[in-house]
Amino acid sequence: AAPTSSVLTLGGHGDVNASGGTYIAYLFATVAGVSKVGSYTGDGNTGKQIDCGFSSGARFILIKASSGSGSWFVWDSVRGIVSGNDPYLQLNSIDAQETSGDNVDPYSAGFIVNGPGNNASGVTYIFYAIA
Repeated sequence: AAPTSSVLTLGGHGDVNASGGTYIAYLFATVAGVSKVGSYTGDGNTGKQIDCGFSSGARFILIKASSGSGSWFVWDSVRGIVSGNDPYLQLNSIDAQETSGDNVDPYSAGFIVNGPGNNASGVTYIFYAIA
């Protein structure tokens, strides 16, 4: 069943609901001016602005391609969300942070995406951002 604002229903598949298994569900919500859950369709260009309704930009960004395969990418203000290369983590990898690539840039209302990793033309992406 589709989730509602108060109920998450799991099926019987062993990856999410095996008998005796222990699981964690991370659920995110939009709170005006604080956090934003959303999606966008990539255009393949540098400088696509993602407006989250923030006043001082995003301090945490989680992005995943939803219309195809791809990693869960995370940027945060501790590592640096700057104009230029931004260190990031891939949540589905055991690799250390990657320090090359200008994938995101600061934007006062949210964040900017660049390049093919998170702005490929025609690809739909889901994101969670925190101000």
